[in-house]
Amino acid sequence: MKINPKLAGFVEHTDVKIIAVAVLYVLTAYLGFFLTFDNSQALVIWPPNGVAFALMLLLGYRIWPGILIGSLIAYSISFVRLGIVMNVGSIAAITAISVGNVVEILVGFMIYNYMIKEGTPYDKTANTFKFLFISLAMGLIGAIFHTSALYFTNIIGESAIKINMIAVYLADITGILLFTNLILSLVKGKTHWEFTFRNVLEGILFTGTVITLLYFINSDSLTVAVERAFPFLIIPFLLWVAFRSSIQIATTFVLAISLFSVFISVNGSGPFVLEQPQNSIWLLQIFISVIAMTTLILSSSVFERTEAKKKIEHFNETLERAVVSRTKALGNEIKSRKRTENKIRVSNKELRKINGELDSFVYKVSHDLRAPISSILGLVNIAKMDNNLGNMLECIGQIERSAKTQDEFIKDIIDLTKNSRLEPCKEKIDFKKLINETFDNLKYSVKAPEYQPEIEIKQKKIFYSDNNRLKVIFNNLLSNSIKYGHPTEAKIGVKVDVYNGHANITVEDNGRGIDKKYKNDVFKMFYRATDQNAGSGLGLYIVKETVDKLKGDVKIESEVNKGTTVSLKIPNLITTSAPVNNNRRAS
Repeated sequence: MKINPKLAGFVEHTDVKIIAVAVLYVLTAYLGFFLTFDNSQALVIWPPNGVAFALMLLLGYRIWPGILIGSLIAYSISFVRLGIVMNVGSIAAITAISVGNVVEILVGFMIYNYMIKEGTPYDKTANTFKFLFISLAMGLIGAIFHTSALYFTNIIGESAIKINMIAVYLADITGILLFTNLILSLVKGKTHWEFTFRNVLEGILFTGTVITLLYFINSDSLTVAVERAFPFLIIPFLLWVAFRSSIQIATTFVLAISLFSVFISVNGSGPFVLEQPQNSIWLLQIFISVIAMTTLILSSSVFERTEAKKKIEHFNETLERAVVSRTKALGNEIKSRKRTENKIRVSNKELRKINGELDSFVYKVSHDLRAPISSILGLVNIAKMDNNLGNMLECIGQIERSAKTQDEFIKDIIDLTKNSRLEPCKEKIDFKKLINETFDNLKYSVKAPEYQPEIEIKQKKIFYSDNNRLKVIFNNLLSNSIKYGHPTEAKIGVKVDVYNGHANITVEDNGRGIDKKYKNDVFKMFYRATDQNAGSGLGLYIVKETVDKLKGDVKIESEVNKGTTVSLKIPNLITTSAPVNNNRRAS
């Protein structure tokens, strides 16, 4: 709901605050008049003092004229009620008492701001004791002004100074302890009480028990002993409300018990009624002051303990979150370090492998490149010295074979270099065309007995891979099958099955095979399992490296004099669901 700006400004105006404070002062004074004994001029509680002090703490010291105006009106009414003749002396007494009230509250305001400053009297137990000290000091100032004004205007005699001083002092203190506490707790006090079913049920039980106790205390059916025990019976309830509820509920409960005690006493019943009205008043004032102070101290102690517990719990939660976060961070850091260590370990392993291969590569390259050249140079020298045409032709044939050997070796090195440096290309693969072209090329480059290839291709989806790398793979595998195939009845079978994102390739022959003891070494660089028709020793090594580059897998199964089977699993570099009608069988 939006408040009219003009209305808000009017409410904030100091003059309006002064008038409101004066009106409240007079209204609460009537409550004090109502709670008086018939045969006594003394007040049990003076509520206006407590209300005025609370309003000055909340609104500031500039409202003091309202306190002065309200005090002048309230004490004028009080003098009339007591039958005091309104003359110059009476007016002087009323004025002095009113000024004393203003001084009392201003002094309390200054001491409060100096000692407590920020916060409330209920945040800390130390602040509560400071507030009680301020209340006692204020009551003393008010009592001195009040008694002095009555004495010097001859309204009371010297014998009544002490009695009047004590009565006014206790009335001011009870007013502050009851009404200042109530207003400040409602406006500024924090609460640790929560609105839950359990707390509501406990509140109903507490209220019902208190009402039952008050009813029986005010009943004529109880004995004098039980009636007199009321101040003691109320103590458990004070402890209950102080420990189990908020400061707002505690101050309200103390005010209710105090007003009830005064009400039944002024009506002639209850444990506080004595033969002398003044003694009854003092007993009531002491009882009210004690329960108010006790409840206030206990409530502030419980609140301070609860706040400290919350801070500890919050600190523990924060610490626990920090520990969990740090533990998680350490765990991630450990995982990161382990990953780094694994990478370093793999890198070191690869470096050792590369260094070993590099040493072998340098040695083999220097040997295998120079060997054909040395052979060629030797044959050239022989041809120069021998004039026989037949011998010269034989030398030329040997020179040709040496040159081809060197050419094949250089091609292998080029394939190996390309594979290591270039990233795979993603192209549509026509396995039938690729395999047939490879067989056609090998007819003119590899001398071998007649053989009949069997090609079987099953493909339902388009397959993407690196065409050049697949050429290298098939060229090396098929050339080995041809070179080392069966001398008379050579058979070479090639199967390709494309499914589930992979191509399963099998190259099988019935050649001389490889001994099992060499099986784990055939994929090593420059390794030769036999010297017969021996090549560069790079063929199967290039196949393994090329398959690895395509993120595939290669396996070899072989048996001496029965043949060799090489199985490859090559992944599809592009996932696709396009169908392909490529079921074929060629021979």
